[in-house]
Amino acid sequence: MNRRHFLYLTSLVLATTLSSQKLAISNQIKTKKKVIIIGAGIAGLSAARSLQNKGFEVVLLEGRNRIGGRLWTSRKWKDAPVDMGASWIHGKEGNPITQLAKSANAKLFPTTYNNGIIYDTNGKVITKARENKLDKLQSKLEKIIIEIQNNYSQPISLQQALEKELNWQNLSKIDRIDLQYLLNTIIEHEYAADTSKLSAQYFDEEKEFDGNDLLFVNGYNVITDYLAKGLNIKLNHLVQEIRYDSQGVNIKTNQGNFTANAVIVTLPLGVLQKNIVKFSPSLPTNKIKAINSLGMGILNKLYLRFPSRFWTKNYDWIEHISPKKGQWSEWVNLESALKIPILLGFNAGKFGNEIEFWKDEKIVEDAMKTLRSIFGNSIPNPQDYQLTRWNSDPFTFGSYSYYATGSTPKHRRELAKPIGKRVYFAGEATSLDYPATAHGAYLSGLRVAKEF
Repeated sequence: MNRRHFLYLTSLVLATTLSSQKLAISNQIKTKKKVIIIGAGIAGLSAARSLQNKGFEVVLLEGRNRIGGRLWTSRKWKDAPVDMGASWIHGKEGNPITQLAKSANAKLFPTTYNNGIIYDTNGKVITKARENKLDKLQSKLEKIIIEIQNNYSQPISLQQALEKELNWQNLSKIDRIDLQYLLNTIIEHEYAADTSKLSAQYFDEEKEFDGNDLLFVNGYNVITDYLAKGLNIKLNHLVQEIRYDSQGVNIKTNQGNFTANAVIVTLPLGVLQKNIVKFSPSLPTNKIKAINSLGMGILNKLYLRFPSRFWTKNYDWIEHISPKKGQWSEWVNLESALKIPILLGFNAGKFGNEIEFWKDEKIVEDAMKTLRSIFGNSIPNPQDYQLTRWNSDPFTFGSYSYYATGSTPKHRRELAKPIGKRVYFAGEATSLDYPATAHGAYLSGLRVAKEF
């Protein structure tokens, strides 16, 4: 072969190679990056919408037969939708859910904790003197908690710290009952765990939005339905394994495998703690430690629908100083919002978990025993009921996360960290500013989308 022919062939090969490279680059530009999101709760939905708007190809894999996750509106009662998970916009001022609700034309009803009535252990409305005493006790608790958080450096539960600072053993019986009522309704119902489990230093490490709380009259699912429009969501897809390497991710489900450039995991903390979904390679040691250090709380609901109202209608909250700590201490009057005589009762922490093992009839009977101790034996039986068992739910294993004794904000930061550019994390448990809230979950979805 002469030199001229060789140079001709070389130039032809080079031109072909360059042309192929240009075509490959052109195809890469035209090909959208694909992201799989595990979970179609509000975190997954907000991340999906944000990424899709940025030009990504997004697929959501949801294990349930519905979207929403812990935002779950039951429509068993056609004339009265009720939320089994999140119910309120907590603090309407500046809250991103408030704006979403406006965009979705959601009907909202304001409620306030200040609009309540308290009954004592004998079923009587507390006296003004008892009310003033409770106010002073609450102020005292708040000051002591601040002192604990400023002065205690070693991990300790809130209960241990308070018992020490309040000299619990020397308190009168009525003072103990009043303090237990305050701790249950103000703290345990808020953070979904007993004070014996909560970190004294960090249990309330969070930010809040100002303004009244807003109840969704037609259910919180109006938000998730709004966010889900135009998204590619595959229901009944149980994720079994997440494999990832430098080339991308492979997601194994009960209905086949899915591949993508990256995956966003929005699984609840309770599911991550159970190791139900396998990660290959295994999650980093620090992330596993974060998962196991944080707590997954429990707040269960019981809706009772009555033929007529027997309670005072002008109050949002009906509270009961229970002789047994944490049992049916807090009820919400939903008649004002739904125009139907419905009461909603809460139970958190130890008792909230205990009743999950009871039969429905026993739970309703126990609740009615409390209501009859307040309103008398002549009140009607409920026409129907609806209740939750969040700790037994295999898609959540709990209601929402909390700072367990020994956990710190660094564990939420660690949980939120991506693994390379392949595996990302979102959900309320990853939110440093607004954990355990629907708006925290929503904002975590926006946050993770910005990481791409």
